[in-house]
Amino acid sequence: MNLTVTVTVKGDPELLREYRSRVNELLDEEDTGSYRELHSDKQLEYRFKLRGGIPFPPFVEASQAFPDLTVEVDWTEANEGRNGRAIIQNGALREQAAQTQAPGGPALQDVRAEADGRVRLALSCERWREFWHGYVITPDQHAFFRIAGAPGACELSASDGVEAEWAERWRVSSDEAAYSELAQREPIAKDELRELDRITEGFSREWLWFNESPPEETAVERQRFEAYGYPVRAANLRSEKLRKVLRPEDGGLALGSFGEDTRWIPELLARCWLRPEK
Repeated sequence: MNLTVTVTVKGDPELLREYRSRVNELLDEEDTGSYRELHSDKQLEYRFKLRGGIPFPPFVEASQAFPDLTVEVDWTEANEGRNGRAIIQNGALREQAAQTQAPGGPALQDVRAEADGRVRLALSCERWREFWHGYVITPDQHAFFRIAGAPGACELSASDGVEAEWAERWRVSSDEAAYSELAQREPIAKDELRELDRITEGFSREWLWFNESPPEETAVERQRFEAYGYPVRAANLRSEKLRKVLRPEDGGLALGSFGEDTRWIPELLARCWLRPEK
């Protein structure tokens, strides 16, 4: 799947419910393909992984009946190093822009699992601007993260799931880490969120599958997990990675690409974000 598309619809909650009903009908009629709905009380969010064009028509047509709602479309074509954004309102494309970015360095990854396949901690991150940005996951929680600073003095911010806002923060100095849950959550800037989404999509596509995904998309993994005796959890590592890529370590399985100068990053996530009591 070369094209990743996220469609976010914002506005009055009652209108959002009506819009969702209409746009879902249109998506089914056009046979757009599989997609995930990650809605909240404040907005609708659709995520597509496609081989072809961006599914503008259903969202444009539905917006004609709901002119007060704003539809934002963000897309990334990883193979071409291109991304873009469009805004739909009142049945028309109000803004549209695309750009090509020079490919950055490879993402750094650290994946650790129990012997039975359970994820201990898995993460991927890249240096973007002056910060480290990434995605981290266990079997029952996941988050975007951002790290500012150096090993001895840094600040770790994390989201609550993949919501577009920072929800908690750790200020780390020497061997101490001061935790705070942000009373006023901080929105993640749109360009920063696109970078986080890109990292997350790439890592998930390569390493992960989810129990909530449609059965037709995960049938092979479910069969392999049953054959290998691995319990299925909310978030799972791909069977091929467990059997052929990860290596025995500390009674479990592990693989990492962090060097000596960056090893502190997964250690920081394990020490702070993974901590049972925050």
